[in-house]
Amino acid sequence: MVRWCGGSDLGPAMAHAALRPYHIPGIECRFVSNVDPADLESALRGLDPATTLFVVSSKTFTTIETLANAHAARRWVADALGDAAVGAHFVAVSTNSAEVHRFGIEESEMFPFWDWVGGRYSLASAIGLSLMLGIGPAHFDELLSGMYRVDEEVRSCPLRTNAAAMMGLIGVWNRNVLGMSSKAVLPYSHDLRRFPAYLQQLEMESNGKSVNSNGSTVEMDTSPIVWGEPGTNAQHAFMQLLHQGTTVVPVDFIGFANPSSSFDDRRHATLFLNMLAQSRALAFGRSIHDVAADPNASHRVFSGSRPSTTIVAARLTPSVLGQLVALYEYVVFVQGVVWGINSFDQFGVELGKEMALGLADSGADHRDTDPSTHSLMSWFRSTVDPT
Repeated sequence: MVRWCGGSDLGPAMAHAALRPYHIPGIECRFVSNVDPADLESALRGLDPATTLFVVSSKTFTTIETLANAHAARRWVADALGDAAVGAHFVAVSTNSAEVHRFGIEESEMFPFWDWVGGRYSLASAIGLSLMLGIGPAHFDELLSGMYRVDEEVRSCPLRTNAAAMMGLIGVWNRNVLGMSSKAVLPYSHDLRRFPAYLQQLEMESNGKSVNSNGSTVEMDTSPIVWGEPGTNAQHAFMQLLHQGTTVVPVDFIGFANPSSSFDDRRHATLFLNMLAQSRALAFGRSIHDVAADPNASHRVFSGSRPSTTIVAARLTPSVLGQLVALYEYVVFVQGVVWGINSFDQFGVELGKEMALGLADSGADHRDTDPSTHSLMSWFRSTVDPT
C-alpha cells in the first residue's frame, strides 16, 4: 500500500513507525508526500502493481504535490495493467467528492471526513485510514481510546493536576518569561523517531503566528522552534550544546519502562537509564568543586538549572501513542489561547504556494520578479535537461 497525504504525511507516517510491533504481516505501508520524484520512485521500488493499493489523502484534492504524485502513480498502474485496472487500485480520503471523481476515483471508493478538520489534527479521522490498514481496526480503536482518555482528563481535571494545561503554561513561561526560543523533544524510543518531526508541524504550523485572532500584531513571542532526535543518538549529536552551550533549551524527554522489541531487554534498561541521567545532568549539573583536581576542570563544569520535562509510560502501545498525540494537541491549544492566536489556520503556507504557481508558468520571462529570483530562474532554465 502506498499512501499520500496532501501537504504532509507526518502524522500517519509517525504513528505507523511508532506502532511497528502492531503491523499486520503481509501489509507493507509506504508513505509519499514530497513532490520530488525521488520520493515516489523510492516508494514504488520493488512493488507489484497488481498487489498495490494507493490511498490518496487530500482534504481538498487540489494540492499540487498530491495530485502530481497520484497522476504519476496512475500512469505506473496503467502502464503495467492497463487503464481498465486503475480503478481497482485507488481509493481517496477527502472532503471534495467532485475533485475525487474528476481524478477518476468513484465516490463509492472515497472515505469522507469533516471539512473543519485540519491536516495536522487529522490522525483520528479518515486520514488515519492507511494507519488502520497497517495495524488493524482493533489497534486503531485503541489509539482513538487513548486520545479520548486525554480528552476527558483535560475536560474534567482541575488546573493543578491537568497535565496538558500545565505543560502548555510551562511552555509559555519558558518562551515569554525566560526567553527560550526553542524546545528539544527527545524520545528515548527508536519507534518514536518521527515524533519530533510530527511535533514540528503540530506546534509551529499551529502557533507560529505574529497576528492574533483579532487581526492585531501579537505583543509577545509565540511558538518556539521545535526540534529533536531519538535517544541515545541525540547524546552523540547535540547534547553538548544542551548541557554547556550559551543558549538554554528546554527539553521534553519521553521514555518507556518496557521495550517494544522482543530482543534483549537489558539494552532497553540502558536506554531508559541514559534518559534519566540526561535529565538529572541538565537539572543539577556539576560544580567546580567536584572536578577541582582535574587539569581541565573549567571545561568539566555543568551549570545545571536547565529545564526539562520527562514523560513516561509502561510501554509504547496504540493507546499510549494516542494519549501522547492528544496531550501535545492540547498543549498547543492552551498556548494558543494564552497568546490570543488561532491555532487552527495556516495562512503562512499560502504565499510560497502562490509564488510557485506563478514561477511554473513556462511562458513567462519572470522579468517582473526580483533580481535574485530572476537570475536563479534563468540559470534553472538554461541548465535543466530537455524532456
